[in-house]
Amino acid sequence: MLLCLCLFLFVSCAKGNRRADVLAPKKLEAILFDYHLAQVMINDLPSSERYKKDLYFDYVYDKHGVTSAEVDSALVYYARYPEALSEVYENLSARIKNTQKRLADETTQFESHKPITVVGDSADLWYETRLKLMYPSVLGNRFDFTIPADTNFKANDSFEWSGEVMFLPDEVDSVNHYIHISLMVKFANDSVLSVDTMLYTSGTYSLLLDDTIGARLNNLSGNVYYKGKKQGHDALLYGMRLMRYRKHVGSESFQMISARSVADTLKMQSLQMISDKELKR
Repeated sequence: MLLCLCLFLFVSCAKGNRRADVLAPKKLEAILFDYHLAQVMINDLPSSERYKKDLYFDYVYDKHGVTSAEVDSALVYYARYPEALSEVYENLSARIKNTQKRLADETTQFESHKPITVVGDSADLWYETRLKLMYPSVLGNRFDFTIPADTNFKANDSFEWSGEVMFLPDEVDSVNHYIHISLMVKFANDSVLSVDTMLYTSGTYSLLLDDTIGARLNNLSGNVYYKGKKQGHDALLYGMRLMRYRKHVGSESFQMISARSVADTLKMQSLQMISDKELKR
């Protein structure tokens, strides 16, 4: 009985009677979650952009209104109270696993859809990372891509850009956040075809451009813009594919296109590695 009382007082000291300058357990948990997510994003950066890693971490600190020194100080403080620190990491691990489960559930749902039947050849042109974290900052509120036309592009090609959007936190809030996604084909004769969509809640998107002009292509480009007004409201884009479908005039051949890339599985494995690492601490 005395031992239980001592343990209760020990943990209570860490939780209820901590110094005013020490981060609360829930706040520390939220910071660590975003920190690990930023680490996943950094690992996905091409080597030419690794210099941005400090910007990702700085954003996490700015988002929560803390400094790296305050986080380090909190970790040192809670290290003196193993029960309290263990609870922080248990909650963090549960949060990561819940995110994993949600991604897995949405992946299963996506894969359960019947394959798309298209005429002619097909190829996935996406060369960027298939996982993008968007946040209300000039560092992360948009990204663009442009693919110059080459011998892989032919007149009458069709293009489909698809993927998934997850708002963090997930809530219906069209006033404070939305994502605008656009896809455009420019032709050598300066003609342009474009299509766009806006998402206010988590879900899938699919933009299809069918070449009705038949002229020589100049380039294919796309843009994602995230409008967020609330600090701490982010958006995760994942499973992105940019399919080129080729129609052969007079051909009756069809090809079945799968609905999911193995890249999403790799991301799930990254989260699992984080989860396993934290459980061992």
